[in-house]
Amino acid sequence: MNDEKNLPRTGSLLVMGLGLGALADWLLYGQPLGLGWTLFLGALPLALLILLRHNGIRPAWASLGPLLGGYTFFAVMLSVRSSEFVTGLNATACVFLLALMARFALPGQLRELRLGELLGAPFSLLGATLHRAAPSVAEVAKTLQSAEKRRSAGPLVRGLLLSLPVLLILVPLLASADALFATYVTELTHWLQPERWQEQAGRMFCVLLITWLTVGGLIMALTSRRLSASPRATEELPLGFVEAMTVLSSVALVFGAFLSIQLTYLFGGAARVLSVPGLTYAEYARRGFAELVTVAVLTLALILGLQALTRRTGKQGTGFSGLSTVIVLETLVLLSSAWNRMAAYEAAYGATQTRLHVDVFILWLGVALLWLIVTLWSRPWSPRFAIGGLVCALGFAASLDLLNPDAYVARRNAQRWEKTGKLDTDALCDLSEDANAELHRLSQKLPEGEQRRKLQGWIGPHQRPIGTWQSWHAARSADFNRRI
Repeated sequence: MNDEKNLPRTGSLLVMGLGLGALADWLLYGQPLGLGWTLFLGALPLALLILLRHNGIRPAWASLGPLLGGYTFFAVMLSVRSSEFVTGLNATACVFLLALMARFALPGQLRELRLGELLGAPFSLLGATLHRAAPSVAEVAKTLQSAEKRRSAGPLVRGLLLSLPVLLILVPLLASADALFATYVTELTHWLQPERWQEQAGRMFCVLLITWLTVGGLIMALTSRRLSASPRATEELPLGFVEAMTVLSSVALVFGAFLSIQLTYLFGGAARVLSVPGLTYAEYARRGFAELVTVAVLTLALILGLQALTRRTGKQGTGFSGLSTVIVLETLVLLSSAWNRMAAYEAAYGATQTRLHVDVFILWLGVALLWLIVTLWSRPWSPRFAIGGLVCALGFAASLDLLNPDAYVARRNAQRWEKTGKLDTDALCDLSEDANAELHRLSQKLPEGEQRRKLQGWIGPHQRPIGTWQSWHAARSADFNRRI
């Protein structure tokens, strides 16, 4: 049933694609990011489920269910959070989860997801949307060109031509009899005016493009088969055990030397800053912070790469896992240092979105490294790092959604102002609409002056009422912000 030749190419697939194209035009055309995008994204998996049911295909709910739940959460968050960074994460999560739903709706076995499949899923979906609709469209064109179809369509075309003069007489009379009907007629004729033809042609092109893309994606979902998960034979792996252990030993020794020499500096905090002449909080936090986080990410990639490419048998596997674990533990110490540096920076200069993003990223990177240790020592879970990595990546994005970084930053800076009297209103005015409620509360507490005027001048324009229901967005809704 999963074979592409058994799919209803000229029936439900194209009807569903055209419906999604028209829905996209209705919900998205001329609208900013808001409720319309959430509803359209929600319609995509719904269309897949309808087609599965229509064709009598039972989806693999064990894999599709969790993906659908996560996808729904991030799609909803697109109309809740307005921070550019968080919105970008939500959109990226939707793309990955949509690709994985198309990939695993039928084959299932999501827990066996490989890292290569995970990283390649969006590109597979993109390729499918670009070319898999072609056979269906070609089949429709061939059907329409057949003599039998032309004969059956002839009476319909003649009937439409005969009805045209009748309608030209009746419609103006009915419009004169009812003002509401006349309004609808006016809107229709406005749509048909020559000066709007270019706009309508553009909209029609977008509808047909979305139809093409969605049909291709639906065909991929309805024909996906599980790729072979059999591991490569050990003798086929390109890297020897000695070479891999040499690389790991070198890294472990460098990390050990770095930590032993600079342990006091790494965790010195405020005391270390004050004890070094000319060393400020900013210099302490910035010096090496990006390098430490980069080293942690590269270490994760290094161990995963060596694990996938190294030949090892018997006790060699234990030695590889042991040395890799030592490096991971050293990396966790480096991450702790990075966390400590960021805490010192925030204590001196206040909270910002970037600092909060980095803090949450460090936490989830630490979880990913701990999961790597589990996969190193557990044979059943050894090939399943990808699913844990996916959970960590989605957890990072979901954590920011739940924390609401801009509101959190505004709240932390308000608390800092109450304790120290220091407040950077210019930085606060760079926040998104997510901080509306917190900045409104802060502006009420500030005494009359330049700082209060700046905040109030920022709040007003960011609480404009939404023009249409498709563009409704929680962060931009004045009523919503007043309730919270």
